[in-house]
Amino acid sequence: MPDNFEADDRPSVFGNMIVVTGTTNSGDTTADLSDFMSEILMAQVQSTTSTGTAHTASIVGTTVKFTNLGTAGRLTAIGKR
Repeated sequence: MPDNFEADDRPSVFGNMIVVTGTTNSGDTTADLSDFMSEILMAQVQSTTSTGTAHTASIVGTTVKFTNLGTAGRLTAIGKR
């Protein structure tokens, strides 16, 4: 099953940088941000449950890889446009 990262409608832009936020679904393990940025500088994935903690995310090109949260989550990434 493909991952279904859904970016929020209006990413924030400052200079040549962009901040993308969005929602991940339970079972997702990657988020492709190539539609938004040419290089990811930082990414974090956070579970939306009240006891959820941030998960380690790795960056491969313009894709964020992370462990299955087991629940929906929020992703935040900063990168170059």
